[in-house]
Amino acid sequence: MGIRRNIKKLTGYLNLINGLNKNFNFFDSLRLFIGLRFNKNTISVKSKKIKIYFRNNTKDKETFLEIFKDEIYNTPYFFEPKNIIDAGANVGYFSLLFKIRYPKASIVAIEIDDENINYAKKNTSSFSDVEILKKGLYNKKTTLKVEDPYNATNSYQVRELISREKNSIESITIDEIIAEKKWDYIDILKIDIEGAELNLFSSNYEKWLPKVKILFIETHDRMIKGCSKSVTSALNEFDQFVLYTTTIGTLVYYNSDLIKIP
Repeated sequence: MGIRRNIKKLTGYLNLINGLNKNFNFFDSLRLFIGLRFNKNTISVKSKKIKIYFRNNTKDKETFLEIFKDEIYNTPYFFEPKNIIDAGANVGYFSLLFKIRYPKASIVAIEIDDENINYAKKNTSSFSDVEILKKGLYNKKTTLKVEDPYNATNSYQVRELISREKNSIESITIDEIIAEKKWDYIDILKIDIEGAELNLFSSNYEKWLPKVKILFIETHDRMIKGCSKSVTSALNEFDQFVLYTTTIGTLVYYNSDLIKIP
C-alpha cells in the first residue's frame, strides 16, 4: 500500500509539473511546483521576468492552478486579442495569463475587494496597459455594497444600495469602458462576478453585447437564482452568439459575426 501511495503521489506531482509546463518552460514549472508545494508567497518566473504572488489560507493557489494548469480559459482564438476586460479579476491571474500570451493587449481588470486589488496590481506590475479598477460591474451607474457571504477571497458579492454607505463602491458599465478606452470591439470579455451577471444581462446590454468577440462567463445560480436564464436570454436575442465550448465551470461563447470560425 505504501508503494502504491507513493507512486500515486509522484504521478500527481508529475501531472502538476506537466500542466504548468503548458504555459511555462520546464525549469519555471519546476520552480512553481516547488514554491506551491512549500507554500511560498512569492515565486519568481525567470524566463518571463516576473514574480507571482500568493496568500496562504486563501483560494489563490487553487485559482492559479485552474487558470495556468487546468487552462479553464484555453480555447482557440483565431486572432490576436487586443482589448480585454477581466471582470471579477480577483488577484489578477487571468490578466497575468493574457499579458504573458499577448503582451500588446490592453486589459481593464475590475475587482471589488481591496486586498485582491493590491495583489492583482503586484501580479501584473511587470506589464504595462493593465488598468485595475475598484468598481462593481453592473448594468447602470449606482452605488454598491460589497458582501462576503461565503467567507472566501474569491466569492465576494455586491448589493445595490439606495444611498451611499461606509465602504460602498461605485459601479461601472461596459458601455463606459468601451467609450473611455475608445474601443470598437471587446476581443475577450471574461465575467466571473459571483451572481452580478443576473443584473448585468437583465438590461442595457443591447449596445455592448454585439461588440464582444469572445465571452467567458461563469454563472452562479447556486448563489443567486436566475443567473443562467438572464445570460442566455440576452445572448439569444443575437443570433450570432455560438456556445463554442465549456471548460471547468465556464461557458465560452463566440460571436460568429466578428470571428471566422473554421
